[in-house]
Amino acid sequence: MHLAIRQFRLIALMPTLLIAFASSVGLAQSGIGNGDSNWITVENVKKQGDTLIFSEVQIEGDGWLVIHPFMNGAPNGDRVVGRTFLESGTSSDVEIEIHKGIAAGKMMTVMLHSDSNKNGEFDFIFIDERNVLDLAVFEGAIMIGHAVPAP
Repeated sequence: MHLAIRQFRLIALMPTLLIAFASSVGLAQSGIGNGDSNWITVENVKKQGDTLIFSEVQIEGDGWLVIHPFMNGAPNGDRVVGRTFLESGTSSDVEIEIHKGIAAGKMMTVMLHSDSNKNGEFDFIFIDERNVLDLAVFEGAIMIGHAVPAP
């Protein structure tokens, strides 16, 4: 029953999210990096066991720091190997557990996703062929993220 209510809420939110997202569809491939109000510090990322530690992450609004693997030499945004919830603002020493290991030196994409429906759960449910419910964070044409080697 609880699952049915959650699914109904997701379905009810879809039209609003699709309208809000429609204006940014053309920007999705314009660039990747940090913005003025949202950023991920990727220099000197530390590793302790299966946990990566980012010295600073800034996000406007609650959201997620997410890690996607590279597969066959290219980023694979369809898979998630780690995620952690972030409250709005600047966070220090952000820990993110990697559930499906990434060997040292292997490339990964680390990026921000908004908590679009403000439910505190990472909703990695595709709403079209490229985007998930908890949308990637953009500043203008820049998607907030980086392709970096794992430490």
